[in-house]
Amino acid sequence: MKRNSLILLAVFALALTFSMPASAADQSAKISTNCSSIRQNLKNLQRSDSRARTYFGAIYETFSSKYLKPLNLRLVNNDISSSDLVKLQTAFATARTNFSEDFIDYSKALEDLIATDCRLEPEVFYEKLVKTREKRALVAKDIKELNSHLTGSVKKVEVLKEGLTK
Repeated sequence: MKRNSLILLAVFALALTFSMPASAADQSAKISTNCSSIRQNLKNLQRSDSRARTYFGAIYETFSSKYLKPLNLRLVNNDISSSDLVKLQTAFATARTNFSEDFIDYSKALEDLIATDCRLEPEVFYEKLVKTREKRALVAKDIKELNSHLTGSVKKVEVLKEGLTK
């Protein structure tokens, strides 16, 4: 009984081994066949991401330079201590730097991906695609963190406001 299970397991593993290259070959063929439309879609994504980065970058810059920094300076000038807002300013600045660096890395990876000839090198193209997706997910995580700081600042300011009115 135990021997039959081992043989069955070995046959199953062998079947998986032979079936995997066929799907990889099929994937490579699909990439090669649809190369021009894939590259065009990636170029459209690149333009869209560039606009989004400009949009989000402007929001983050405005929040930092016209809201958070002046608020903290005014609190200091009025001898009001708010360590939460100072920590928020520091965390936001760090997150913003991470966003900028990660976006640059992603942008370079996307440019490299678009420059890769997916007709001639579909496997290389796919490997670069996976890495580019990972970098894009990191940028999305950075945006989520920055947006969390934005919403968190509203709560912290409301807490500060309640403390000042008492």
